[in-house]
Amino acid sequence: MTDSSNIFISHRHEDDALVDRLKKMLERDGAEICDSSITRETPNKAKSPDYIKKILADQIRWAGKIVVIISPDTKNHPWVDWEIEYARKFENKRIVGVWAPGTTHDDMPDGVRDYANAVVGWSGQKIIDALNGQDNWTEPDGRQSPIQSIPRERC
Repeated sequence: MTDSSNIFISHRHEDDALVDRLKKMLERDGAEICDSSITRETPNKAKSPDYIKKILADQIRWAGKIVVIISPDTKNHPWVDWEIEYARKFENKRIVGVWAPGTTHDDMPDGVRDYANAVVGWSGQKIIDALNGQDNWTEPDGRQSPIQSIPRERC
């Protein structure tokens, strides 16, 4: 990336280690990122779902781009689904799915399939390219996915 990007990394807490690895990989490949994600390093101890949504909404609004780590833990997880649904409401909010190592196509959350601008493998440069506007869709093994013909309308 040629400039700094504010991102929100949507993930399950079980994947906190992947968030750390992702950020280090992006930095090694030249990206300057500011991340607003909630991890064990920046915990959210709130119990009220409405309060949690407010916190997440503020962080997603702040971020220019959303990265969704695709792992077996993210599919059908209500908070990941909510984060994607909320992010898609913003016209200029780029949503990029990233296949975690060892995942399969069946691990993709419906929200990523329906609303992502790109889905790429675990490669710093491919993620950077997707964040910078390349609409690339790949399978977990790196093969090109069929063209996505889903209309991505904003509500």
